[in-house]
Amino acid sequence: MTRSIACALAVVAAAAGCERTPSSIAADRFRGAPVILISIDTLRADHLPAYGYGAGSTPAIDRLARSGVVFDEAYSQCPLTLPSHTSLLTGRLPFHHGVRDNIGYTVADDERTLAARFKAAGYATGGAVSSYVLRHQTGIGRGFDFFDDLMEVAGTGESLSETQRDGRLTVDALAGWVDAHADQPVFAFLHLYEPHAPYAPPPSHVMAQPYDGEIAYADELVGRFIDRLTARGLFDRSILAVVSDHGEGLGDHGEAEHGLLLYREALRVPLIVRLPGRQRRGWRIGGPVGLVDVAPTLLELAGASSDGVDGQSLVSALTSRRAADRTVYSETLYPRLHFGWSDLASAVDGRYHYIRAPKPELYDIASDPRERTSIAEARRSTADALAAWLERTTAGSPVAEPAKVDADVRERLKALGYIGSSPTTTGAAALANPKDMIASYEMLKQAEDLDRAGKPTEAIVALRRLVAANPQMLDGWESLAKSLARADRLPEAIDAFGKVLAIDPLKPETHLALARIYGLQRKTSRARAHAELAAHRDPAAGYELLAELMMDERKLTDAQSYARKSLDVDASRYMSLFLLGVIAKEQGRCDDAIVEFQRAIEAKRLAPHSVVRSLHASLADCLARAGRQAEAEREFQLELETIAWSPEARVGLAMLYRSQGRDADARTVLEGLITRTPQPNAEVYWTVVRTFTVLGDAAAAREWSARAREQFPRDPRFR
Repeated sequence: MTRSIACALAVVAAAAGCERTPSSIAADRFRGAPVILISIDTLRADHLPAYGYGAGSTPAIDRLARSGVVFDEAYSQCPLTLPSHTSLLTGRLPFHHGVRDNIGYTVADDERTLAARFKAAGYATGGAVSSYVLRHQTGIGRGFDFFDDLMEVAGTGESLSETQRDGRLTVDALAGWVDAHADQPVFAFLHLYEPHAPYAPPPSHVMAQPYDGEIAYADELVGRFIDRLTARGLFDRSILAVVSDHGEGLGDHGEAEHGLLLYREALRVPLIVRLPGRQRRGWRIGGPVGLVDVAPTLLELAGASSDGVDGQSLVSALTSRRAADRTVYSETLYPRLHFGWSDLASAVDGRYHYIRAPKPELYDIASDPRERTSIAEARRSTADALAAWLERTTAGSPVAEPAKVDADVRERLKALGYIGSSPTTTGAAALANPKDMIASYEMLKQAEDLDRAGKPTEAIVALRRLVAANPQMLDGWESLAKSLARADRLPEAIDAFGKVLAIDPLKPETHLALARIYGLQRKTSRARAHAELAAHRDPAAGYELLAELMMDERKLTDAQSYARKSLDVDASRYMSLFLLGVIAKEQGRCDDAIVEFQRAIEAKRLAPHSVVRSLHASLADCLARAGRQAEAEREFQLELETIAWSPEARVGLAMLYRSQGRDADARTVLEGLITRTPQPNAEVYWTVVRTFTVLGDAAAAREWSARAREQFPRDPRFR
């Protein structure tokens, strides 16, 4: 071919919109470039305009898709937040990193996360997350120099999955860190939780589908973060990836949310990679890839090591426009661990998606992308081949059973009447198919809604019917136990919690609940036994509860020891810090108490809406004794902002005002104990009368004693 003909053909190709195949990307092509990873929780790919959705509104993500590379067939390794993010950040499959559920699992100390690898490569590493499921105690924050997970904790157990903060706060936290490190290589991880249920988009993003409205708000937050990167001159030279940990059922196969089933709506996620200078802009790459591939891809692009991962780098696909042929693994143990149903595993191989279940399923996702008709029987050879691949892939990695119980723990449980031998489970072949149990799953959700709506009796009836049909449904028994406890049917609640322990003997939330029930019943030895068992899996909470129990028994030295053990595990336990302050105060060490109370108040910003009675009042009392009266008054007032009827705050503040000669203020604040207490009883009146007497305000004491006689004529204290 002559040079002139070649040039002419090149002109024709360019006019037709063709692009010359670019050279391959060298491993160190972008060495030292900022690396940004954004995870938008619970975002299914087919609800983004970049993936063909017509009803969405995501201008920021659309711009990223146009200026970057879109992977059309990216799949999650698990439709649960913690296991999936562990795969995303380690590049390893769930049965290798060992995190198989949101609850009861932590990232092992020897797992090398993206943050740890980038840190070793000389990067500053910062992360900010929006869900309690990704709190630092899970180990997911290992390797980050900065990891912001501050948010209010709303409860325990499954409710933790709904504990989140507005992504705006998460963006601001991480952007602030990036601003402070813009002059050095940075790896930044941003996690947004907005599309996760319950869907409640802000008014500015209300759409026909609330789920889409949440996605639109998440998109605004992505845009806000990109604006901050741009302002610092980082965006255009960054390696940036946008992904999700999993999708959402939205009722497509009967599942409203995620975790139970392994259809594409729960597994197929967006993956957009934007290279510095918008290289490869507008490319779309076909072929199945997994979240485990993200870590080695980012590491190779930045010239860092990715040895020891299960995923495959996608850098070669950025030259060939197609991912290498491979099979992608996914799993969910959620139905087995929580309900006693079968676990599931799946394999996506080119056009086929195979789901290993009690009744195996195979779908041709090219002709049936919504997976409506299984062709497992018609394509038996394909189904058998993928089943064999799953067997080989998972060989030597058994499904997690209830934790092994050592001899000492078994004896403790046996003494409490819960187990007499090692727990056993039924073989997987005999377990129910989760697909067939959707009605039971929805019944559980409806019963929990009844309980939250203040209808515990109706909830209990529904839950009893549910566990009768599903005796291994751990979450059903736990919900029943909690409903019974809220209805003050404690013996029945204890029995239901026992059924939970028969399934999972060391479930910490159950032991903590039983410890609190027995503590209220003054059955101290049983309460302590359960708190000690809780400490096996959740030492921070277990030791903290032991400290509280020891305080109730006035064993201050033991309480102090347990509180410190709790803080050794988790320095953010504000209740343990508060207990140390109370102990120091009672031992006459007010200077030490002030320090502990202040640390407790600082730690408590993680849970701004929780209430710790007398926290500020106790600090105020110590400050007053130290002669720091202005500070004491401020702390008393802060206590009253939270608990308007606090006797500790009102009595303490009245005494402070009296010592300053502010008698009118002292009277007003102390009288507020009556006027602000809902339905004040005789004891409240007596506190007011006695305090006025101690303060030497005889007239006020007589006045309130007379009022008390009208309310409680038979009480001898007011005669």
